Amino acid sequence: MADMFLAATEENKTDYDPHPKGVCKGVCVEVVTKNKQGIPYTSKNDDGDEKKFKLALVFQTEKTFEVEEGESRQCTHWEWFNIPKCIRNENGKLHKFLNTWEVEVKGYETPEKFADAVVGRPAHLVFTHNKKDGKLYSNLTSITSVDGNEDAYVAKDYKLHNQVPF
Repeated sequence: MADMFLAATEENKTDYDPHPKGVCKGVCVEVVTKNKQGIPYTSKNDDGDEKKFKLALVFQTEKTFEVEEGESRQCTHWEWFNIPKCIRNENGKLHKFLNTWEVEVKGYETPEKFADAVVGRPAHLVFTHNKKDGKLYSNLTSITSVDGNEDAYVAKDYKLHNQVPF
């Protein structure tokens, strides 16, 4: 069924299959900071007081999954981060991730400028699995940069999360 602009049916929350575990090639295809209604993703700190703004780096990988018999799609993985007050905090998850991926750790004036630095950037990725409450989850446990474009993965038919359908 094609995506609809205004759906008339209620849908249950979609269960996603975890990304296959192991080593693969991938590329960052999108930086997501807002939901489809344009509201920033947030979470509360442990006290429940202060909002923390979040972002997701979306990676498409060379791995595929079967949608229907004979039809497959590329796997994607959303890696979530709290947006730090200062990117230079060496203990922050985003700082460590960017540093390992060899992305320059610096201030970015806008989400678009940050996206310009990471979207289209290839990587070697390692995924592991864990179970929680009987559900299987995938975890991106390692990322490294790609030396030379001959070993880089190029995205295929990726549909942006916040893309307006018309």
